[in-house]
Amino acid sequence: MGRSGSSGGRVEFAFGAALTAIRTVGLGAGRGGPLTVSDLLPSSTGHIWVADARAGALKIYSQSGQLLRTFGRGATGLRRPVSLAAFHGRWVAALDGGLPAIAILDERCRAVRRFPLPEVDRPLQICNVADRSLAVVGKGWGRSSGRLIHLYTPAGDHLESLFGEPRSGAGRAFAAATGRTVYLGHTVTDSFACYDIEARAFLSFPNLAARVASYVGRAAGFAGALRGLFATSSGSLIAAYTDGGATGREYLYDLYSSNGAPLALGLGSPERVVGVEGPLFYTTRSSAVGVTLRVWKLRYGGSATPTGSNR
Repeated sequence: MGRSGSSGGRVEFAFGAALTAIRTVGLGAGRGGPLTVSDLLPSSTGHIWVADARAGALKIYSQSGQLLRTFGRGATGLRRPVSLAAFHGRWVAALDGGLPAIAILDERCRAVRRFPLPEVDRPLQICNVADRSLAVVGKGWGRSSGRLIHLYTPAGDHLESLFGEPRSGAGRAFAAATGRTVYLGHTVTDSFACYDIEARAFLSFPNLAARVASYVGRAAGFAGALRGLFATSSGSLIAAYTDGGATGREYLYDLYSSNGAPLALGLGSPERVVGVEGPLFYTTRSSAVGVTLRVWKLRYGGSATPTGSNR
């Protein structure tokens, strides 16, 4: 595994074998109890948007971590904001997990547009696809029954639904989008799927952690389950898993190139990846005193040849 410990006052851990920490910010909860980060999005204005599904609110922070404004249901119309995506640069698309709907908000958190999602049951996540459409992750029902990803125009028109649910119907899906490509991972499958929107081409590559788990199982202490999928502008893809007690840390991460070649595997970390902005990753770590946000940059690009190896 990678290094852990501290050096010159800076904490390092296995995640740092592939990424370099460039900034650390403390996020205050303000009034209303502890902060829960359901999703996080750096905006084009330099602010940090946080969706707090527990509080049913969107919170806007400065780059230094100061809480600027809190917007509840009265301002946004969102019952339970669960996921955020930047759209057309100056807008933020927010997914309502309480009432299946999308609200498109301006930089002042005012709803520019809002539309329901009649094709989606239990919406979980939203992604921007090439700044042309919005992909919603969630089990489909009605005419989209059995599908996991649902594409919409920014006006709310349903375009198509993709990726069939596993036969068991259990587990949940995670998605990431970069350019015109949508990636999908699922907790009960052992491969990642990707779909090129323009070429209408499907590809897949192995989820190495899932395949290792299927062979060694809990007897070897490997019980990680997929908990997130993230993509950078360079095409690098990171898959997040619960640790399962393998390293004594909370999360494990695998890093892949855009063609599925593994770049780094089994990066242990107590921090949770919550967002991506271009080549940067954002992680959070909660404690009794609040939430620490850290910004990371890849130490190498999206090629299949890393500058270093963690295993």
